[in-house]
Amino acid sequence: MPSGVFTTLAFTVVAVPFLYAALRLATAPAAHLALPDDLALIDLHVRRALAWKQQLGVFDHNNWNHPGPAYFYLVSLAYRVLGSSARSLFVGATLLNGLAAVACVGVVRRRTSPVRALWAAVWVGALAAVLATAGPSATTYSESVLGALVSPWNPMVVIFPLLLLILLCSGAVDRSGLSLVGALLVGSYVIQTDISTTPLAAALVGAAAVTWGVTAVLDRRLASHTAVAGDAPGRAARSRRTVVWAVAGLVTLAVMWLPPVIQQVTGLPGNMTLIVRFFGATHPGQSLAGSLWAVAATSTVLVVGPSEVMTSILGGTPAHAGLAVVVALATVALATAVVVLAARDRRRFAIGMGALTLVGCVAAVVAVAHVVGFVFGYLVVWAVVLPVAALIGVGTAPVPLRSLRSGRVGGAATGLRVALCVVAVATGAVACVQVAAIPPLSHAGDPRVSRLAGLVSPRLVVGGEVAVGDAGAGTADTQLIDTEEFIGLVNQLDRAGFRPRVNAFWRAQFGPGYLSDGTEPREVGLSTWTAASPSLTGYVGRVGDMAVTVTDRSGGAVPVTG
Repeated sequence: MPSGVFTTLAFTVVAVPFLYAALRLATAPAAHLALPDDLALIDLHVRRALAWKQQLGVFDHNNWNHPGPAYFYLVSLAYRVLGSSARSLFVGATLLNGLAAVACVGVVRRRTSPVRALWAAVWVGALAAVLATAGPSATTYSESVLGALVSPWNPMVVIFPLLLLILLCSGAVDRSGLSLVGALLVGSYVIQTDISTTPLAAALVGAAAVTWGVTAVLDRRLASHTAVAGDAPGRAARSRRTVVWAVAGLVTLAVMWLPPVIQQVTGLPGNMTLIVRFFGATHPGQSLAGSLWAVAATSTVLVVGPSEVMTSILGGTPAHAGLAVVVALATVALATAVVVLAARDRRRFAIGMGALTLVGCVAAVVAVAHVVGFVFGYLVVWAVVLPVAALIGVGTAPVPLRSLRSGRVGGAATGLRVALCVVAVATGAVACVQVAAIPPLSHAGDPRVSRLAGLVSPRLVVGGEVAVGDAGAGTADTQLIDTEEFIGLVNQLDRAGFRPRVNAFWRAQFGPGYLSDGTEPREVGLSTWTAASPSLTGYVGRVGDMAVTVTDRSGGAVPVTG
């Protein structure tokens, strides 16, 4: 069977589910889709990125932002092509995940063989099928019921890039300088997007960089003794191309970190300062046992799906404790076996896969240990890439697929190749079936946000400023604001061409460009609804537990405009 067949099948198996998902989303109606909570905030930040104004990542409840805006600028490309709508947000996130997944197969193909690339495609496709699980039992409110595969929520869009990071770092271990530059770029993306990945990303890139540096020196010394004169022009040409791509990558890396650096210099205090202060202070983290259980529980996502992790507080003994222990130990055992087997034949890429998976397991435990407060599933769900990396690593080792080497194909080897093709096709088919079961895009919206926007918009002037006040809107029992709907309303008003402003409490969430100065000609007030609410000046209606008012600067009621 020609090697091109395996390569084509490998890329097809991984790409088709993402393309199918993106097509479904791109053709779905989204004219009246109003997003709540974190998704609304991400939507708002992407539109700011369209105007080159976004400097940081998503707000964290500990009063700082995730380190950088790379994710927003990448997704903004979909907005420029498809228009500034909620549909574009989901399509952009899906395509980013798909590109990372395809790149995973590309790295394995570049460093190994077509058959091994197909082996990797099976596991990347399996991860896609698992993350395509949708519905309330498999997701959180912020993620939306569409599930992790197409979710634009920042904890979800780092999963496939993290798997790509492990593969690129393994390429760096295999003496590839371009893989190291790629790892720096992808590592920066995941850290900027979700700071909880920092211990893992930093450990992977650090280990790869040290290994690449040491082996580069040793290889250069060896090459100086074994150089062939006739090959000098070819080496020089390859070296020039490598330098050009490396410089381009490093320039891109500098551009990625420019916005947060500018914010750090101009902010009082800067976001990096706030992050350092927070993690430098004494906070009760997680115990070693709790951290181990959290990582072990996450490893079972590949077997039982995301529902248990995404709907649980981790750190204690999980429901599938036995399975968690088995999968976690199997991950470590497989990674160790890959290192041992690959070391015999000096397969550096395979050694990197095994060793970096082990490094990742330790780094994941460290990351969880530094979580302050409850360990919610979304904080560590990215650790699912570790067992996937171990399984891909098995295919890169020399012994498991030794009989499938080119030139040694017998009847048994041919049968194994055919079986691998069948499994790959089946995996892609299952992933497509899972994608087909994802609810319509309209399910990601919140009708309460739509209702709020519908009540206040007729009394506002397009292009005019409007203060959105949070006067304790929420349930009568708690008097706490319904944050999800409040953020959703601000986003909807901004999308509709109004200029919403908020008080200083919301500065970190929305950014300084959305702060109220008290001179706005219109004010939307959200308060807890009571029987006396209809008598409030400017009262326009009720949404859930919220009473909604619209007043002018003098406090008087505002008629419907136009």
